[in-house]
Amino acid sequence: MTEPDHYSFRRYLDAKRTVDRRARNRRVADAFRRGLEGVDEPVDLCEVGAGTGAMVETILEWTADTEVRYTAIDADPTLVEAATEGVADRVADRGHDPDRSDGVLRIGRDETPFEVEFRAEDALAHLAAHKETYDVVVAQAFLDLTDVRAALETVADGLRPGGVAYFPITFDGVTSLLPPVDAELESHIERRFHRRMDTTEKVGGETGDSTAGRHLLTAVPATGGRVIAAGGSDWVVRPTDGGYEGDEAYFLHHIVDTIESALAADGTIDAGQLRAWAAARHEQIEAGELVYLAHQLDVLTRWPGSA
Repeated sequence: MTEPDHYSFRRYLDAKRTVDRRARNRRVADAFRRGLEGVDEPVDLCEVGAGTGAMVETILEWTADTEVRYTAIDADPTLVEAATEGVADRVADRGHDPDRSDGVLRIGRDETPFEVEFRAEDALAHLAAHKETYDVVVAQAFLDLTDVRAALETVADGLRPGGVAYFPITFDGVTSLLPPVDAELESHIERRFHRRMDTTEKVGGETGDSTAGRHLLTAVPATGGRVIAAGGSDWVVRPTDGGYEGDEAYFLHHIVDTIESALAADGTIDAGQLRAWAAARHEQIEAGELVYLAHQLDVLTRWPGSA
């Protein structure tokens, strides 16, 4: 879709950093960090759908004593450029010494190098072309954009035997905005929005999956992998003292606009009703009244044999 000038996908990705950090399942994250300890260094890690680099910075924090070679891939060159510049600037602000020579970002740490190569390409195609290359694959908020089973088979191909894959913030079929504007209309909007996710072509020509989280739990063993840990990672965005944390009001405006745009293209809801619903939701955000919930799962997996 074409976004209005005042809604930027890049700003949305940056705004949701605080939402993701709050939502991420700590038990699954701890299991992921323990899993990294058993990997021979340097750890070769590939991130699928890296966006503006939020996960790069999280992994940097989690691997203080681990040497990492990180390949961060996104299909959008503008996001890759933003990630390259933004991550370097932010880690410098935190006292690290970034070096961006030779197309690789080297982040200075005392004794454990951390190198990041940002690439603008199709991440799944990259994994398919680099079989048994990576110790770890990370895909945050990605699998609902494509066919889960097909994506997992590609991830398994890209992993070395015994490789680990971490899928945080995987959408799983609940979108709720409170308080309701019109209960019957709200139910219809949620159903049609999820249906739109399931039928609209996205990554690689595949349609999405509005219940990707739960499908992961059975698709992983079906592709020869094992689920190591799984848990909820729901987005919960609510006002505190009449306002929202960080830039989360913008995040909410973008969510409402995304729903409205998807359903306008769908054409099953009266255009006037849809516009009025969206306007009411934007007003609730401005007034610091809207609460937003989205159900998601974090899933940690391992493929014990060869891919």
